[in-house]
Amino acid sequence: MKKAKRMIALMLTVVMVLLTMIVPASAASKVDPSESTAAKIEATLYQLLDKLVACLGKVLNLFIPGLNWGNSWQNFDDYTSPDGYYAGEESFDTEVQDTAQWSAGYAYASLLEGLDIFDGSFYMAGTLEAMEGRVPTKIIDDQGVSVYAVSDGTSGIAVQAVLDGYGLARGDVLAIRNKLADFAEEKNIISINVSTLHQHSCIDILGMGAPLVPAILKNPALSLIGGKLEDYVGGKSNEFMNNLYNVVSDAVITAVNDMETGSLYYGSVDASELMYDKREPITFDGELHRFRFDPDNEASNEIWLCEAGIHCVGFGAGADVISADFPYYFKEYVKETTGADVVYVQGAELAITTEYDNIKTEDTAENARVKAYGTELAKKALSIDNEIELDPVLNVAFREVAIDTDNEILTLVVREGLINSVITKDGLGFNIITEIGYMELGNKVGIVFIPGEIAPEIIWGGVVGADKSWTNETWDYAPMSETAKIEKLICFGLNNDQIGYILADNDIHSMFTENEEINASSTKSGSALTKAFEALIAEVK
Repeated sequence: MKKAKRMIALMLTVVMVLLTMIVPASAASKVDPSESTAAKIEATLYQLLDKLVACLGKVLNLFIPGLNWGNSWQNFDDYTSPDGYYAGEESFDTEVQDTAQWSAGYAYASLLEGLDIFDGSFYMAGTLEAMEGRVPTKIIDDQGVSVYAVSDGTSGIAVQAVLDGYGLARGDVLAIRNKLADFAEEKNIISINVSTLHQHSCIDILGMGAPLVPAILKNPALSLIGGKLEDYVGGKSNEFMNNLYNVVSDAVITAVNDMETGSLYYGSVDASELMYDKREPITFDGELHRFRFDPDNEASNEIWLCEAGIHCVGFGAGADVISADFPYYFKEYVKETTGADVVYVQGAELAITTEYDNIKTEDTAENARVKAYGTELAKKALSIDNEIELDPVLNVAFREVAIDTDNEILTLVVREGLINSVITKDGLGFNIITEIGYMELGNKVGIVFIPGEIAPEIIWGGVVGADKSWTNETWDYAPMSETAKIEKLICFGLNNDQIGYILADNDIHSMFTENEEINASSTKSGSALTKAFEALIAEVK
């Protein structure tokens, strides 16, 4: 019986390998079911094919042993929040307290310093690799972490560490928070957030850079025979990740310890000419947003917190050079021009990428185009002339969200130990436990913290109707911007987790026609996060 089960598991893993190689290569055709009856039929056939793949994947996940199968994954009904989870405040302030005063701090650190990056053990992120992980050949600039800490003097301190990297799973975020637990209690830190900028040209810190065929073949086999953990095939280097935990936690400590009082301002500028949306509906936030902290001490640097939703793929999706892409040069130009320390945050970037048509440069260097783009975006930030001063009122709250991981291929990737997600077993399926958050500054500007790459229309409106929907359904949720009941809502994406693309439930196409569907952990993540956000706002406001 045991031999039969092992043979079944081996056969299924071979099928799984074929799927992981075939599906990404097939995602090319674009189908609009509203265009004609033939297109509607084609879309239906693709959906049937998706269901076939999902059924096969379900069987694979039931039969193939996984790294955590039956071991550390809890049943959903028994799940309790981990120690590293920060819920923030129970209710929000609406008035400025007598002792309120903005204070902020900043830190930057390299994630590469002290490591032999070219020893062959560090894989690049960005694209799936079948047989061998890509190793870096050159360092163009840096892969680092930028941190800001902010407080209104009454509510505690909120911190965000923004990493150069493709994505970071929640399990790794919890590891960083746990290292900071004593410091956070001492300093009254009520929110620790770790996000990424989604560069495709960085050392892998998510796990998707693993050679998939060896991982999917070898890891289940090791599970069957009780192999050692260190022998599993993965995309992340343990050395790199342990160093990352230390560097990020130290940078957070530096930012908090360097906090000083000052004033906080918010402004924005139209940067839509530098953005290109590749997926309908063409709905996105075309503004570049800036929070500018002006310290009382004239000898200290200003701190700028900037956000725009734009993919970082200046060196290609499958780069073999290390670069923080255009955010590096954005920050560099602002620093050289104004002296300000900059934290750049990724926004709602779904299928939005860089628009280079308006970028001109005579430089022929390898990084010339990327540098020119970052510089042009930075010039936009410098041109902001509509600032408002924000009252010292900081509000922040987070809620955990359970999402059915019905993308069976990604579920298997997680089960085989490649991605350090927080997963629970729910009957024959699995739930990913992630976080959604909300922060208000000055009772005027709200920030929704999203654990992946969200469709902008979920936040600001414009989701397709039933006529253009592949499922013939409507989207019956208000935009998050309406739910927040705030003058201005912006988005910080890939925060505290990377659950992939987050689409409106009625706008799920086929993984054989779109890239986003391949890397979406669930067909219900859009509604799950929207409902969680509605519940969060109802509780705190």
